[in-house]
Amino acid sequence: MSEPLAILGLIRQEVEAAVDVILTAAGAGLQEMPAISKVDAAAAERLERHLLRILESCAFQDLTGQRLQQLCALFNDAPSTSRPQDPLLNGPAPEGYGLDQAAADRLFLEP
Repeated sequence: MSEPLAILGLIRQEVEAAVDVILTAAGAGLQEMPAISKVDAAAAERLERHLLRILESCAFQDLTGQRLQQLCALFNDAPSTSRPQDPLLNGPAPEGYGLDQAAADRLFLEP
C-alpha cells in the first residue's frame, strides 16, 4: 500500500471512530429522554430535537468514506513517481512510516 493510500485509510478509520463515539453518545442521550421528560417535558423535547439533529448530521461519514474510496482509486491508477523526500517535511507520519523517535533523536545528535 502506498503512503498516500495509508494516510487516506487512517483518515477513514479516524472519522469512523469519531462518528461512532458521537452516535453512541447521542443514542445514550435519547435513551435518557423518558426520565428527563418526567422532570421537564419542554426541555426534554428540545434536547431530543438536538440529539436527533446530531444523529442525522452523522450521515457525512458515509459520504466522506465514499469520497476517500474514490481518492484511493485515483491513487491506485496514478503513475508512480519516485522522488526523494525529506521525512521532516511530511508532517506526522502514520505508524510504520517516516521517522521513529530513535531516528529523530539521532538527527539532533548529529553534528
